[in-house]
Amino acid sequence: MNANRKLIARMAELGCHLMPLAPQIKHPIMEGWPLALATTVDDAIAHVDAKGNLGVNLASSRLIVLDSENLAATQAVVDAGFTLTVITAKSQDPTSHKRGGSHVWLRVPDGIEARGLPSNRLQIPLANGGMIDVLAGARYVVAPPSRIDEAPNWMYAPCQGGPLDLFMPALLDIPVAPSWLFDRSAACPPGLEPLHGILIPDPPRLKVEQDARSIELDNRVDSVPWDQWLASDPRLIALSQLDGCGCRIYHWIGADNDKSATLHDGCEQGYGAHIWSGTMQAALNLDHDHISRLNLAKALHGGTIRERASAVGIELGAEREDLQTVRPSDYLRMAADASATGDTRKAEMYRAAARDLESRLPTAQQRGIAYVVPGTVVGANALVPQTASLANEPDPERAGVSRKAGKITIRSFPDREIGDVPVPAEDEFHEYPMPAVPEHITPVQGAKTKMLPVLPPLANRMDHDSVSREWIFSATPGLSHVAAAADSHAVSRWGLLGALLPRIAALVPPTVRLTPASRRIPSDPGPTTEGTSINVYSVLVGPPGSGKTDTMSAAAALIPDVRIVAPGTGEGVLKEFPRGDQDDVDADAAEDYSQPAVGSVGESLSDSVMMESDEMDVFLGELSRQGSRTSGWFRTMWMGGDVGNTASDKDRRSAVKAHTYRFGILLGAQPTTVATLFDESDKGTPQRFMWLTAHQTVQRGPEYPQRLAVAPVYWFGGRPSMIPTLGDARPPVWITPPAAATEYMDADRARAATANPFSANGGYSDGDLVGDKVEAIADRHSVLQQLKISALLAALDGLAQPQDVHWFCAGEVMAVRRRNIEALVALAERLSIMETRKRGQSLGLMQSHAKAASEQETHERSKETSAQVLWEFNEIMREGRVVTRSELCQRIEKNGWGTAAFVPDALALLMSEGIVAQTGDANTYTLLSAGGDAEGATVSVLHPPTIASVGG
Repeated sequence: MNANRKLIARMAELGCHLMPLAPQIKHPIMEGWPLALATTVDDAIAHVDAKGNLGVNLASSRLIVLDSENLAATQAVVDAGFTLTVITAKSQDPTSHKRGGSHVWLRVPDGIEARGLPSNRLQIPLANGGMIDVLAGARYVVAPPSRIDEAPNWMYAPCQGGPLDLFMPALLDIPVAPSWLFDRSAACPPGLEPLHGILIPDPPRLKVEQDARSIELDNRVDSVPWDQWLASDPRLIALSQLDGCGCRIYHWIGADNDKSATLHDGCEQGYGAHIWSGTMQAALNLDHDHISRLNLAKALHGGTIRERASAVGIELGAEREDLQTVRPSDYLRMAADASATGDTRKAEMYRAAARDLESRLPTAQQRGIAYVVPGTVVGANALVPQTASLANEPDPERAGVSRKAGKITIRSFPDREIGDVPVPAEDEFHEYPMPAVPEHITPVQGAKTKMLPVLPPLANRMDHDSVSREWIFSATPGLSHVAAAADSHAVSRWGLLGALLPRIAALVPPTVRLTPASRRIPSDPGPTTEGTSINVYSVLVGPPGSGKTDTMSAAAALIPDVRIVAPGTGEGVLKEFPRGDQDDVDADAAEDYSQPAVGSVGESLSDSVMMESDEMDVFLGELSRQGSRTSGWFRTMWMGGDVGNTASDKDRRSAVKAHTYRFGILLGAQPTTVATLFDESDKGTPQRFMWLTAHQTVQRGPEYPQRLAVAPVYWFGGRPSMIPTLGDARPPVWITPPAAATEYMDADRARAATANPFSANGGYSDGDLVGDKVEAIADRHSVLQQLKISALLAALDGLAQPQDVHWFCAGEVMAVRRRNIEALVALAERLSIMETRKRGQSLGLMQSHAKAASEQETHERSKETSAQVLWEFNEIMREGRVVTRSELCQRIEKNGWGTAAFVPDALALLMSEGIVAQTGDANTYTLLSAGGDAEGATVSVLHPPTIASVGG
């Protein structure tokens, strides 16, 4: 009998009404779950084995749950004498704001109807800073051994010493809930006073009053279309799918499943939203899966309830909103937003506030709570942290050996493996052990470049995750020179490598190229357009003043013999190359491909040009120019294809033939400027760039020579070429992929052969029609990009052909590139959301002013119409007839008073002043005498439909 079976059998033995929940989330699988039959033990264990979750139907089990949302609440219930039953998954996650939470299961006392208990006793603040829900009535609770997306590394687990602890000498029963939860005359333990009498049902009169006050607002909220509430939030994407109720399904960016939310629009479920995705719930900090339109808008866009309502033209009264708790994570999120917009001063202020708040919060030891990891059981009475908890990570300030390099603190850890070195603090560098070259990689054979000793890696906080890949700098001679040069110039190794790659390629003759994708080399030795160029584009990413320009300057000094042009029009770039047309070349020269066809455009021509700028926005300005073809030309030139125009005026032509030119791009970019280029992911533009971070670092090691001291490569028969570099097409010099690359090339070819030509990422599901931006940028052309890098790394070793080691080293460079793309895409999405919020706030302000003007106009017209209504009212009463709203409207129109559209508002105004009143039905009115009451007048209170609230 496995552990899960014993645990599930124990819950059934205790009378728990088990119910299946969906995998990784808290949502029930069954419709009508409140009245559904209990799941059997066998069915429950099969469901768990299939990665499903379990819940307990509280009303059917006659249970109540004290759901402590944080550590302080757990301590309060423990101090009150309760025994913890379950440790939740989020409570074990050191990064969760619900860290330290717990569940206490209690039985409903005899004589109390479980289904009649209130189910809306949520988010109750305690005096010690705790937050607690009291779950009862038509609710369910998530049960062990469930897992959820928000805390994937932990599971719901029994608490030691509780009713579900299978290791107790004598198994305990679930205790009966104390009477003070239902009776305010009973004594309540200190610290839990807000829960005193919490489960006393609302009296009918109070419920009617609440219903009467809220129904008008509910109707106004529900009448506003969903698109206005969402305000084009880019994180929520409408799918073409409809749910079973007929309402639209939406996908949350980053969620694993397509179905993230259903936005109901007047179906039997009402007008609110049902959140299916745990990822979306976590991102929006939602505690429940049902939410109104107004509350969802508040979660999406921030601000207050009043501000969100005002943004769509609904003005609320000045009722005080409940104060929300603030956490260090809130300040850190604000700091990230400020950094994204370049406001470093405000970002540091928020970080300082987070540190200050964190220092004032009691530690886990002070609060005395235990956390569990999967497969362990924790005791409620021995409230101490487990040694496996991430909370016990050593503080870098008190570990390692520190030294100063100027004002920079460098901390080393000589006795630790590389994976045990902690993440550097924001103002530190850490020195790491040199990662070993993987055993399966064969050293370079026949390298012409001399190997240099490589110093241990040095990294800041953001480069920490890339350190394990720095074995590449000790794997090949050429990369050892890159590392030594970077250390000598006090710039990051990854950044310098990114700056050098386009320059290395610039020195390779343009006729040198990768073999065709089929790997079949043409038998004809003459010129051909087949093959792929090794042209390389790089972007160095970093904030202002971080060292991008220093890195580019260092690369220029190391490889100086490259023709540089500034960003400009595509036509201007092409005119830097010899023209590829043959109009001005005599026939004899054309027949000999060894003789160059030199164009007449420009005073100085070269077949190798590199575009360079340390500010990407200059480059982007041309790409975004109306009618510009530059972006398309640059994509073609990365492949080495034919490019140019076919203008009728010969002097305006700028055609360049395939593989007759070498072209590279090197740009510096602030992280906030890359979104424009990322928006061209559907065209394939950002896929063609290397994305590597660049920053200053500590100068160390011996002074490196002024030029990169690597061996040259003789591409033409092992000797320097005597053929002029300017010219027409020449016979290809083939670069053959190493053996290790063939498996990846075959897989990439198979993917391309089976791809859906009408989707963004080649997939066939509805979700693939849009595609994932990280995958689109990082994975498309990735094999080809890796082949180019491996060829250039071989060239650094003085070799014309790459070996397996160069392929694997290039793979590590691509892995670092992918990590940077993930961070940049996330930043771009966050900036887009912030911009959308700003637009929404501006739109809300405009709508608020428009609403105020509209209300003022309506009020004035209503007052005017009220006088007309009174006139007609008296006329009808003098005729001895009953006054109806429909007749008043007809008479207003007929007698030329104006439009009848304001009659309802006028009647409402007269009723509020006590002048008229409804009698009998909503269409009949009577005129009141001065100071009198509406004799016989009735007010009908509308009751909204009863909706079962769920959660856990």
